[in-house]
Amino acid sequence: MRNFILVLLLTSMPVATFAQSSKEKHTTVFKNGTLIDVNGGPSKTEMTVVVSGNRIITVGKSRTTKIPKGSKIVDATGKFLIPGLWDMHVHMFNNISRVGTDNHEVYFPLLIANGVTAARDMFSDPDDIKLAKQWQKQIEAGKLIGPRLFVSSSIVDGVPTFLPNLMGVKNAAEARAAVRSLKAAGAGLIKVYWNLTPETYFAIADESKKLGIPFAGHVPFLVSAAEVSNAGQKSIEHLTGILETCTSKEVELRNKEWTPAVYEEMVATFDDKKCLELYKRFAKNGTYHVPTAILHRGMALYDEPGFLDDPSFKYVPKSMMKEWSESPQLDRDHDLKTRKERYNWLLDMIGTMYRAGVPIMTGTDNNNPYVVPGFALHSELELFVRAGLTPIQALQSATIVPARYLGLTRSNGSTEKGKIADIILLDADPLSDIRNTRKIAAVMVNGKLLDRADLDKMLKTVEASATNN
Repeated sequence: MRNFILVLLLTSMPVATFAQSSKEKHTTVFKNGTLIDVNGGPSKTEMTVVVSGNRIITVGKSRTTKIPKGSKIVDATGKFLIPGLWDMHVHMFNNISRVGTDNHEVYFPLLIANGVTAARDMFSDPDDIKLAKQWQKQIEAGKLIGPRLFVSSSIVDGVPTFLPNLMGVKNAAEARAAVRSLKAAGAGLIKVYWNLTPETYFAIADESKKLGIPFAGHVPFLVSAAEVSNAGQKSIEHLTGILETCTSKEVELRNKEWTPAVYEEMVATFDDKKCLELYKRFAKNGTYHVPTAILHRGMALYDEPGFLDDPSFKYVPKSMMKEWSESPQLDRDHDLKTRKERYNWLLDMIGTMYRAGVPIMTGTDNNNPYVVPGFALHSELELFVRAGLTPIQALQSATIVPARYLGLTRSNGSTEKGKIADIILLDADPLSDIRNTRKIAAVMVNGKLLDRADLDKMLKTVEASATNN
């Protein structure tokens, strides 16, 4: 069951933050590249993209596109342009451990160097929301380089809370009051969690609708995934609630205490037909899913030969690697062969869900064992392709689909005229091999161009900080 019980282990790794040098309006031109259309159209060769300030002002064929005088020209010949990537489940703040304040001095460079230009934080206390707004002002003023950050709220849970420092509510009145206070504090959505009772969960759902604020998060233990979808939950994280709802013994097993034996019985009684009906319900209701497959991979395959050879781990302090290796999140109830089979089954679940029309988004749940910010997003894309999505479908899950989820398709999510200039220049075609999203030649974030040397400098600073623990 530990594959589905996710505990946030938040820690701090300070390092210098990189800042823009100027707020002045400038023009940058990506000339003669291949434009990947995440709206589903064919790739377009010999294209030029003109950026003024932080907006795309022209997208057209190179031979007919007029280049403004004094523009900075980026030769994109033989290269590929995709929109900036989105990580829809990050943790920027230390709300569980309360160690330090936040991790942006490390996470911003790691995210940006990997082309992650926007992120949704999934545990944002009122003080965190104020801090995130300060960062956004600094980014817009050219004083800080970082992703566009969309905040959620404090996590609202039942009593007792599943983790420390969550907002516990005991009844419907407290649940409604929590929604009102969090919306007033500037929350972007209400984050719901495992120990909510049906009474408190549906009170949150009703109050959120009344106030016009979305709610999202985990599927509570005592509520089915079908019920949360019908209640209007905007997104479900980590595939929570799927196994519990898809067992043919749902009523019998739901109220049992979670143990390895109960988990095994749920797996043994998993009903594919029942689950397909659930996926159709998700699709009909517009319930988005953030599977965080990379998180499940770390919990299941942490001792697989070669697992620790991942080059991204050099950006993680040894003390944190040790904490991860001792984490109670890791599945030690099953042998590696069984864990591999269960993990592959989970990937099949993602593919089946997608084919049923369920909107899927990339998210990594960083700070959990073996999830490194930025790098993990590329791994998530690769796992989506392994699950059965095509490369373009995987790219959509990290670009236009998150923009659609947030209602921002007029300004974000694709490389089109009038949109914010979050752009990645790749050395190879991601549609021929999704792993090519890692081959980054340059990143433009909010109109600021960072070439390969800039990105390498950012990564070197984080690596040095990790080496110094």
